[in-house]
Amino acid sequence: MNTTQQTPAEEARSTGTTLGPAFHSGRGPWLTAEDGTVWFDATSGSGAATLGHQHPAVVAATTAQLNRLVHTGCKLGSDARTRMVRRLGGLSPYRVPAVLPTVTGAEAVETALKIARAATGHRAVVGFTHGYHGKTTGALGLTWRAEFKEYSALPSGTVVTATLPDPRTGRADGPEAVAALRADLATALDAADRLGGTAAVVLEPIQVTEGLLIVPPPLLDEIARAAHARGALLVLDEIYTGLGRAGRMFTAELMAETPDLTLVGKTLGNGFPIGAVVGERTVLDALPAGVQTSTFSGSPLSCAAAEAVLDTVIAEEVPTRAKELGDRLATDLAKLAVRFPWMAAVRTAGALAAFDCVTDGRPDPALAQAVRGAALRGRLLLFGGGPEGASIKIVPPALLEERDYRFLAEGLAAAVAAADHGEEARS
Repeated sequence: MNTTQQTPAEEARSTGTTLGPAFHSGRGPWLTAEDGTVWFDATSGSGAATLGHQHPAVVAATTAQLNRLVHTGCKLGSDARTRMVRRLGGLSPYRVPAVLPTVTGAEAVETALKIARAATGHRAVVGFTHGYHGKTTGALGLTWRAEFKEYSALPSGTVVTATLPDPRTGRADGPEAVAALRADLATALDAADRLGGTAAVVLEPIQVTEGLLIVPPPLLDEIARAAHARGALLVLDEIYTGLGRAGRMFTAELMAETPDLTLVGKTLGNGFPIGAVVGERTVLDALPAGVQTSTFSGSPLSCAAAEAVLDTVIAEEVPTRAKELGDRLATDLAKLAVRFPWMAAVRTAGALAAFDCVTDGRPDPALAQAVRGAALRGRLLLFGGGPEGASIKIVPPALLEERDYRFLAEGLAAAVAAADHGEEARS
């Protein structure tokens, strides 16, 4: 069974293909297709619908805002924007916080790099293998006004990549792994320093896009100390993991070192387009006024959604419920892996889970595709991924009722069993 459908003929092919049928309504983890069939969304709308589709509090807040004020532009304020910024700053791990709203996560990443260059006076950036931070670049190359570009242009050769230990192959925070990280990161920082100084070290605490590769907090602290020793900022990309999704509000809760900048998105809007850079005011305000604006940043409608999300995350104890969900998934997936040993390296973090499909000691992308295809036949929507394309990612909303969870667990078990028996090849 083909697990994807082509995009409409009128749509550019670059957006790729879509999973499952066209949907017209949703509620919680469920999506309803045009033909009336109901599907379980274990992708959470690419990780954004952490509260579930059409969460009543978010719908109520945005409906009320829709009837009052939808748009002001970035140069005019709104009460919704003021409330959201104060609420997010108050929940953040910073003493005197500042919040810079953005429209997308990728915009938050680019903004953080501008801030880092302004705050440090350096140019180069260190990232990591298997990192994912968005798909935008180059727009400022076509923009005329020079002062907008001062902190943005990345001259050729100013991004250096370091290697993180792979948590699927052993203890990522074991002595050998830590020693290897220290050595590789030092080499990367040396290279960055030769390219104009290191402005920022940027990483995700959990590399979700590439198959849920978890960086242990002790390694995050190692990276933070190494960055600070070079006068660089540590930028923690929590666009996917922040605000409860990974079982905590922010990864900073688990660290001895506080990241200089934290990026949020996805959960923040629960489906509405909004992101943000959060940090100490002294750091964010290193970027001069007017250098980072965009027409829809701080949109009243998206800010109303975000305020409702933040209130709901606290009121419904989303971090705790996500952690409980992850613990339950870890137990059930481990039991399933006993029956099907090709399910390798089961890993969970809050409302995030993944495993690899491995045959004869090698990643098996075809087997992963078979799992996803079997799940689709059972109206369970799953994404794949991983460095080798052999990972199954499970990203349900964090707020599941018992019947929801049972459908998810039984659907996963059925899909794995079907793939094991080769049913995908016969469909």
